[in-house]
Amino acid sequence: MMAAAHATAETRRDRRARPLGYTRPVHIRFTHQPRSLFFALVAAALTLGLVAVVDAGTADYEIEVSLDPATHRLQAFEQIRWTNTTDAPTDEIYLHLYLNAFSSSDTTFMRELGGGSLRNRVASTDGWGWVRIESMVLDDGIDLMPGLEFVRPDDGNPADFSVARVALPRVVEPGGVVELELEFSAQLPRIIARTGFDGDFHLVGQWFPKLGVFEGAEGWNCHQFHASSEFFADFGAYRVSITLPQDWVLGATGIEVGSVPADGGRRTVIYRAERVHDFVWCAAPPDLMEVVETDFSPGRDVPMRWLERAQSLLGLSAAELELPPMRLRLIVPRSQRVLAPRMVRAARLSVAWFGLFYGPYPYPQVTIVSPPVGAEEAGGMEYPTFFTTGADRLDAYPPFSWSSDIEAVTVHEFGHQYFQGMLASNEFERGWLDEGVNTYAELECMTAIAADGLVPEIRPFPYWGAERLSLAVPRVPVKVAMRAWEYRRRWTYYLASYAKTAVALRTVEGLIGPEAMARGLRLYFDRHAFRHPSGRDLVTALSDAAEQNLGPFFEQAIWSDAVPDWAVASVRQRSPKTAGGFFWDGGEWRVIEETEAGGADDGQSNADIWLVDVELARLGDFIGPVEVELTWADGRSERRTWEGEERWVRWNIEGPQRLEQVVVDPDGVWALETRRADNYWRDEPARADHPLWWVREVFDVAGKIFLKWS
Repeated sequence: MMAAAHATAETRRDRRARPLGYTRPVHIRFTHQPRSLFFALVAAALTLGLVAVVDAGTADYEIEVSLDPATHRLQAFEQIRWTNTTDAPTDEIYLHLYLNAFSSSDTTFMRELGGGSLRNRVASTDGWGWVRIESMVLDDGIDLMPGLEFVRPDDGNPADFSVARVALPRVVEPGGVVELELEFSAQLPRIIARTGFDGDFHLVGQWFPKLGVFEGAEGWNCHQFHASSEFFADFGAYRVSITLPQDWVLGATGIEVGSVPADGGRRTVIYRAERVHDFVWCAAPPDLMEVVETDFSPGRDVPMRWLERAQSLLGLSAAELELPPMRLRLIVPRSQRVLAPRMVRAARLSVAWFGLFYGPYPYPQVTIVSPPVGAEEAGGMEYPTFFTTGADRLDAYPPFSWSSDIEAVTVHEFGHQYFQGMLASNEFERGWLDEGVNTYAELECMTAIAADGLVPEIRPFPYWGAERLSLAVPRVPVKVAMRAWEYRRRWTYYLASYAKTAVALRTVEGLIGPEAMARGLRLYFDRHAFRHPSGRDLVTALSDAAEQNLGPFFEQAIWSDAVPDWAVASVRQRSPKTAGGFFWDGGEWRVIEETEAGGADDGQSNADIWLVDVELARLGDFIGPVEVELTWADGRSERRTWEGEERWVRWNIEGPQRLEQVVVDPDGVWALETRRADNYWRDEPARADHPLWWVREVFDVAGKIFLKWS
């Protein structure tokens, strides 16, 4: 039963007559002029530090929803206010109906899943999900249901119902507004792909009809739900009233602004969120889940070494890097209670790291959920001001407690509050722009946590080394800039969007330096927060910070499948002891008898000159500058830069010493290069002088690979 039925009866005509923003007395403590009173509430909350921003968005939602925990079904009423912020008119709207991706085995999502699994869970016939629009009208009462049709813009699959087009009776001009009212019901699936139920645990994600993104002359960007894609939506304000059993634990996007009793031993809780592009909630009985209320306090939770590092890299003062306090709300299974302090610590470190390097977290609260046993599919997912982490009760005991999985998942999912949450990039078409950039930030944070010993339970781990190893797996080169469902395999989507993008950014950091990298990412966030940036926007920000054009690098690393691979092709050296033949001397040709023909290459000569030829080759198709280190017999080293534009280069060097070693990319700057065995050359006679030369060689090469890539 809908929450609306718990108090006064209300006809559909009554609903059409009320303005957007009206809420009935049974659901709200304040029954007169709700908009004005809400802003008064926000003003009071601002005074208390509970709300960071208030801003009307492109797509604003008010939803009343009731959960039936026995059937795992939702009944809801929804109002949408959409503002055309583009310079093009439209006479239609598009809606995402994500839950319909789980309605049968023939949907696009399930076909792409191919009988396999997503996060080790497959939808079953007793756990299908769906969402059905039961009525839809304009604010003036015009019925829109006759103009609703299901469309399949990506693959034409007639069994897919995850996108709907709605014809409007009038054109919405630039700057114009359209207001819709919908009634819908939804059946949650068994936990799969970020949403659903398991027993009494409910993660209610992607559950309501949600607008696509209107891109002006290009039309509506509204893709079907694919097995390898996530989401894209406009920012807006959400006011959601949730009716559920009285004693159940509830967490949701935004902050709670009201709660009142409802009929049948239930209660209605009102949440409000500003400048977000989605709304999710989690509900479970108190004997299954419990709430840990805590906070982030900058004076206590920002490591001094991190503050000093941020000051140095960003060139900002401590005052400019000051972070605000905020609330942390952890919802955790009772069986994982012993792990709650570790999750809280990971969350605090996440807030500190991302706040220092990318900008202060602008919301007053973040809610974190660790799913119970059986609902692991719900773990590791991000939503605005809300994310799920993951743990197992065995993680409290060695050797499982030595793993950094709790911290890694928590850091990664909190990072999405920035890299997609506040930047709202198009995850359907540019998954790398949130997953890859966020993975880079996560690995930087995790490396700092381990190096600084901030989590004593975990052991040091080569986070970057592990990420790079995954790039050596595919035999077919992987291109990053593709739409999520167009990759050859689902695992290549993850490899490209997460690992390759992160390692590409690590390579950029090596090329331009950590200061320029840190300032470039901060600039990217400052310029594009609460917008929809593209990959070109990221390249521009990094280029501006580095004061050099990084476009050619990204064209190869992201928009092509070019592979970097350099090698020492050959080294030849000789020491001519005497000269012989004809020479022009004093105006006449003279003949010099050759006392010892040829040259020596056995390393035994005491001559004052060596002729050395070093040939380098570019075996891959990725073009870029690379450093080469030359080490001579007396221990002296020098470095040269090869621009790498040609397939090969030969350096002819004349000097007093024999060459002992050549290393291409000695500092491991080119993290994208996975075939490095041929980057090293050592003089055979020189190393053969020592009886254990091979031991030194093995440890030298292994050490370089481990230390430079980790």
